[in-house]
Amino acid sequence: MSSGPVLRVRVADARSRERGRTTIARLTYRWRQRSVGNVPRPTKNTTLRDVAREAGVSVSTVSRVLNGQPFVRADVRERVGQAIEHLGYRPDVAARSMRTGTTGAVGVVVSDISNPLFASIVRAADMALSPCGYALMVANSANDPEHEAELIAAFRQRRLDGLMIAVADERSSGLASRIDAFHAAVLLDRDVPGSRADAVRSDHAVGFADAVRHLAGLGHRRIGLIAGTEAQRGSRVRIETYVDEASRLGLDADARLLREGEITADDGYRAVGQILALPNPPTAIVAANNQLFAGMFAALRDLGVRIPDELSIVACEDTELTALHIPPLDVVRRDLEELGRNAAILLLERLAAPRRRQRVLVFPTTFEARGSSAVPPVRSGVAA
Repeated sequence: MSSGPVLRVRVADARSRERGRTTIARLTYRWRQRSVGNVPRPTKNTTLRDVAREAGVSVSTVSRVLNGQPFVRADVRERVGQAIEHLGYRPDVAARSMRTGTTGAVGVVVSDISNPLFASIVRAADMALSPCGYALMVANSANDPEHEAELIAAFRQRRLDGLMIAVADERSSGLASRIDAFHAAVLLDRDVPGSRADAVRSDHAVGFADAVRHLAGLGHRRIGLIAGTEAQRGSRVRIETYVDEASRLGLDADARLLREGEITADDGYRAVGQILALPNPPTAIVAANNQLFAGMFAALRDLGVRIPDELSIVACEDTELTALHIPPLDVVRRDLEELGRNAAILLLERLAAPRRRQRVLVFPTTFEARGSSAVPPVRSGVAA
């Protein structure tokens, strides 16, 4: 089945990011956080009519905004959102469910709930969906496809209005049909063959290729990669990019420099010990996700490896660990909040227009050299 259009979204700076948010306002108003002291207590009797009067619009317009329907001007959505926030209005979910047959709930399944990346994505999605009356139900598959199937089935039994999911294994049998059973579904940086679901993705290849080129430019010929599983799109793209760039740049073609595993910190810790125990170990290592990087970092600490004097390292994903380390760590970055916010927008679009074509949004990644890479050390009798 042919997929819908793929839109590559460029968010290069604060100005273009603001333009992106203005576009998003076509579907949902901007959610402004305020201090608790400035938020009025919701009153029991606040109604749609009160919100309409406050915003200076009709009741039907307020209803269209709350239901995420199109054809409402951005400034009108903004005004309705401000009125809702000022009055403390919250939709009567039970009444809406009886009237429309919807639940006002959206299911989210992530492959590892302990991963802070998913927390950032889910938080941004919630900030876009909550003002429209949708609550998130978050579940953890623990990278287990069978448990994931059970969670999807449980969400279907509860008649949730939509699903956002980061699947554990894109190759899992029957996965596409399970996801497409929902009226609205969005894949979170995943590619499930045969599925009609919308998707938000990161362009992992660009930032990752820049990282490999940076290391090669410093003189590194033996660059190790600690990667996740090819069952998930992010790891698969990074592995493919690593192989392609190593070939193009003439780097050492040593299969032992590529370590594939799962995506846990324990895997990262174990892989570093194995790769540094090689007779001719790498002079630089890239960790393909933040969990693997945490394990790699712990192993390097225990081994007493000095960064970047003895080993150059690059992390994929910008976390507190990469930001606080001295020296600052080189990183491949992406805007996770942009990913989560747009996942919510795609879901609202689909709920408002169930028959529209599939949409896939692709967001950029960038490499930042901060201080954890340097020219390779000179090793006695061994070429770098």
